[in-house]
Amino acid sequence: MEKETVRPAWRLATARESVRQRDKIPCVFYARGTCRNGETCPFAHGTISAPTASATASRNEEGRGFPPPVEQKDTRNQVPCRFHLRGNCLKGSSCPFSHSNTDGESSVAGHAAAVNLEEPEPETKPDSWVRELHGVAVHFGDGVVVRKTSFQSDFSAVRISMLPPGSDQASISKLLSKLGFGVLAESIRVSSLGDDTHPVADICVEDPFFAKRFCNAIAPRPGAGDRTAPSTIKAISINPPMAPGASFQRVECKKVLCSWYRPFKTVWLNFRQSKSVAQRVHDGFETKSYTICNQTVKTHGPIRTQFRNQQPWTVMLTGVPADASPMDVKDTIPWNLQPTHIELGRPSYICNPAEPKALVKVKLQEIGPLEWWDDAVTPGGKRVKVKARFQQDGDAATAAASLNGWTMTTPLIDGKPKLAVQALYTARFKVLDRIFKAVQTAIDAKSPSWLAKHVLFTPYEPSKANRYRVLRLEGEDKEAVAAAKQTLEGILSGQVATENDNVIWTPAFTVSGSVFQKLKDLEQALGIVILRDKRLSRLHLFGPVEKCKEAQVHLAKMAKEDTSTLNAIILNDEQFTWACLGGFKAMANILGEKVTFDIISKPKRLLVTGSDKDYRTALDMVSSLKKAEALTVGRERISEASDCVICWNEAENPISASCGHIYCADCFERFCFSGATSGNADFRLQCEGDSGRCKKDLTLAELQEHLSSQTFEEMLEASFEAYTRRRPDSIRNCPKPDCPRIYRASPPGSGLTFTCPDCLTSVCTSCHASHVGMTCAEHQDVVSGGYAALQEAKKRLGIKDCPKCKTPIEKTYGCNHMTCAGCGTHICWNCMATFQSGKQCYEHLSKAHGGFGDYGEEAFL
Repeated sequence: MEKETVRPAWRLATARESVRQRDKIPCVFYARGTCRNGETCPFAHGTISAPTASATASRNEEGRGFPPPVEQKDTRNQVPCRFHLRGNCLKGSSCPFSHSNTDGESSVAGHAAAVNLEEPEPETKPDSWVRELHGVAVHFGDGVVVRKTSFQSDFSAVRISMLPPGSDQASISKLLSKLGFGVLAESIRVSSLGDDTHPVADICVEDPFFAKRFCNAIAPRPGAGDRTAPSTIKAISINPPMAPGASFQRVECKKVLCSWYRPFKTVWLNFRQSKSVAQRVHDGFETKSYTICNQTVKTHGPIRTQFRNQQPWTVMLTGVPADASPMDVKDTIPWNLQPTHIELGRPSYICNPAEPKALVKVKLQEIGPLEWWDDAVTPGGKRVKVKARFQQDGDAATAAASLNGWTMTTPLIDGKPKLAVQALYTARFKVLDRIFKAVQTAIDAKSPSWLAKHVLFTPYEPSKANRYRVLRLEGEDKEAVAAAKQTLEGILSGQVATENDNVIWTPAFTVSGSVFQKLKDLEQALGIVILRDKRLSRLHLFGPVEKCKEAQVHLAKMAKEDTSTLNAIILNDEQFTWACLGGFKAMANILGEKVTFDIISKPKRLLVTGSDKDYRTALDMVSSLKKAEALTVGRERISEASDCVICWNEAENPISASCGHIYCADCFERFCFSGATSGNADFRLQCEGDSGRCKKDLTLAELQEHLSSQTFEEMLEASFEAYTRRRPDSIRNCPKPDCPRIYRASPPGSGLTFTCPDCLTSVCTSCHASHVGMTCAEHQDVVSGGYAALQEAKKRLGIKDCPKCKTPIEKTYGCNHMTCAGCGTHICWNCMATFQSGKQCYEHLSKAHGGFGDYGEEAFL
């Protein structure tokens, strides 16, 4: 009988402890994909070891020793196998690294996304349709109607400090309500300004007297009892901010780029071999031939260190991704240069990846409301990057000044990562794609100088349905972006065709006849773009300078050889109806493209570009009113829906309005400008389809889509200027010549003074004279002597002032119905009564004065 072997209990315990220890050690054969033991292997499968924080601290202090291992998730299956990408991986399905092609593609896409994060992108948020013009925030609506004007004098603002801790918009709004001030939460902006104990709030209200009333309400008064507001809060009056909307061709500071380092750690590579092996590994990381988790790292060494009574050579790696495992480090080093031991340091900080992003967003929202936020984390890269765009211009600069270098410390972030915030200045343009292609060489020549000043230029591909291309300039330096914007504007404006400083133009350039075809042939021959500005009678050339000079020679010759003239035939109501019912079409069948129908002008007219014979032919047709022929042709005209509703010819570069009517691109642009400058009392830009009967408001969105950015912004400015001209009683210009600022007039006796922020000129908003230190009455007494003499001279010469805008008017002949050239007001010369239309004025002259004046009533029937 075989003797039973009895083992001591301490030895069994030691064996069990040894097994438990081996469970925590990764199996090197499993990592290589060659372990044959499977589930019976005593070593760990699918786990890797990393040092604990305490052991790492001990290692950093003593320079030696190994920390006990802790379990960490194996992430190698997320890393593409470099041998599989080469097509020679021998491990097949047992390889721990990814063999999926999509993984590799995702890695490349992720890298591209990381690059694109720093590049500007087209805006997707609709325009707010607010513009700052002449110092006024102007709100536009469909039809390019000025809906509202907000002067800085209409607002007042206060800054409240020493608020209770934790105050937010809602709590401050309730506090103001208790004090008797109803202020919406949207009008309150809260910030800490470096003091988290007592927040500070800026309040801006559309009430010029709010700041004064509020400061008086919280001011301490002797003998006053307990007040509703906390006794500690303080308030001072500040300048109200102006918030213009986003637009093209303006330098804005709304976007910020925020970034911070991803968690990283230090790795020590110990080599028992000769120094040359350690040096070769160091050189591999130094030349960036070796990367860890697709990231380059910094290397230091090799140096001698004390390690288990030995002195191996150590290479230290810094900036290693925090989730890198020992296998990630080993896999990047050739097998014949493998280190004896790899030791991992503690991550620079530990947190949930979503925590820093949420914290940064909250800090940005404390500065101002955000228009959009992009926190898509891209794989790879040493820094996490997010972008945000504020609603108000200038908030990005405030964010960069207050948050750049801020340490992100919260209970959920174990460490102190620092935030980097960059304010980005942006200027956008929208131009015809063919113009961009013509001047692309000139832009490419300027791009390196812009890039040297860290201004990035990006052109975006136009959509298939759009003829326009969006261009963007973006950088951190406002002055550099503004300078690049000015240069780009000069390139995109092209060159006006001239000869000996005289503009080259002939009426034949306005029509699509044989001369126009010659322009197209010249464009194709020289590889340039020629645009006709019919409104200003100019040709704009786009392309290489030498080619444009050559084109000017040909254009000057074409203009000299052309003998055509431009004549206009004014249509009365009957003649206009005849033209709409087919008379124009009948005339076009005879004269071709020499005649155009201008329904924009008031009164309506036909334009004849040709010889005197052509003009007489058109004039005879209008005079004879061939109604039968007109009605016959009119029925044919109804089916031709592709014709332009302005010129009534086949649409050139057709544009379709939202109502379905077709315009020539050039006619559409001229139509928009004519509406803005027409001087109508109630201006609305409406579709002229169906012979002017459509009357659907053209939306700002479709106008912005079909017009270049320069044309669209100029149209808005022209509309606002027409708006101000029609309101001389309420809107005035700064009295200094050539100063563009305007101000709002106030009632007599208000005592308000406007000080121009551009030229610093002060003017009384009631009497519109500069009399600092005097009332309006006192000033009038001082100047009454000269004023009386002026009035006497006017009376002697028969000059009267417009009752509305005070423009001097002299009557030399004609009836007693006068129209002011300054504001368009209709005036009765007898009693200086004013009317909104000429018809009302004539009715008044008949009833009150017995006739129209010098001519007699029959002359106007």
